[in-house]
Amino acid sequence: MAGKGIKGITFDIGGDTRGLDQALQKVEKDAVKTQKELKEVEKAAKIDPSSTEMYAQKQQLLQKQVSNTADKLDVLKKAQSQVEEQFKNGKIGEEQYRAFQRELTMTEASLKSYQGKIDQTRAEHHALAESTKNMQTFFQATGTQVNTFADVLGNKLTNAIKEGKASSQQLEQALEKMGKTALGASMDFEKMKHALSNVDQRGLKAVQKDLGQVAKEANKAGDEVNGFGNKLQAVAGALMAGGGLAAMIHEALDVSTLNTNIEISMGVKGGDLEAVRGSINSVTAAIGDEEAAYEGVRRQMTLNKDASQATNEKIIQGAGMVSRAYKEIDFKELIQETHEIGKELGISQQDALALTNQLLAIGFPPEQLDEKLSSQLVIVV
Repeated sequence: MAGKGIKGITFDIGGDTRGLDQALQKVEKDAVKTQKELKEVEKAAKIDPSSTEMYAQKQQLLQKQVSNTADKLDVLKKAQSQVEEQFKNGKIGEEQYRAFQRELTMTEASLKSYQGKIDQTRAEHHALAESTKNMQTFFQATGTQVNTFADVLGNKLTNAIKEGKASSQQLEQALEKMGKTALGASMDFEKMKHALSNVDQRGLKAVQKDLGQVAKEANKAGDEVNGFGNKLQAVAGALMAGGGLAAMIHEALDVSTLNTNIEISMGVKGGDLEAVRGSINSVTAAIGDEEAAYEGVRRQMTLNKDASQATNEKIIQGAGMVSRAYKEIDFKELIQETHEIGKELGISQQDALALTNQLLAIGFPPEQLDEKLSSQLVIVV
């Protein structure tokens, strides 16, 4: 709104003399109306930053504000020489003259601001699209999903990503955390992003190869990318070996057939179906045996059916990593044994799995794991 100080200033356009505040009345009324709607759109965009509809509306309204402000500036520019003359002739006072100068300066600044917001909104939309695509490529290249990183990302960010409501900044933060978790804490984030952004030009296999190189460099820096407790050890290991992990995942069980089998044998439906399928594919990638992966996951879901999907996923991922590290260990039997150990010792299956891994680390023969380890541990305890 024009400042009250310009009231009383008049100017002539083609013989029509009018008050400056009156000349600005219509354009300012339009600007106030547009600004009110723009605030509503910005409020909605904060709730769902990925909405293309909100982006389109915001750009449209910003363009309208640019037009409104440009019209206001045009009126002020046309009046400027007459206001200068009136001030020189003493027809308006210093206070009115200063008010006009302020109005002119603020309007010019507002026009630049709206033009800058258009560019900023366009850049944010582009960044969001790029970050979203990079994240999708990361999941494809590593054979993971957002739930795999729930512990690292936290529930709020994980849910925002799953619901498509994460901003470009949030996606960037999440991608960096996931990269460090999967490839090593010292991994070069910019190199990783560059690799992911080239998927259209070079293809997924080339991206996997580049990520493998990023993982190798992080490994040389001393990062532990293959230790137990890191449910993504197979990711870095296989990528460093040349992308084998993701290749195996893409050759895993047919999705439609797998979904049907999961529904029938495990009674899993809805959102959990994707998570279980992802667990089977991840274990398949880790141990190289589709059937054993499926049977082991089925065994886990049967034995621990009252546990949450997230808890079962952690146990499945951990058991898969142990089976990968110790080739003599049968994945399905490991699931069975850790369940029994947990029952015998009164601890969680996840703790039982960690205990089993510690025993293997200090030299327990892997080939003897299926010989009722739970009974042996009870006797020792």
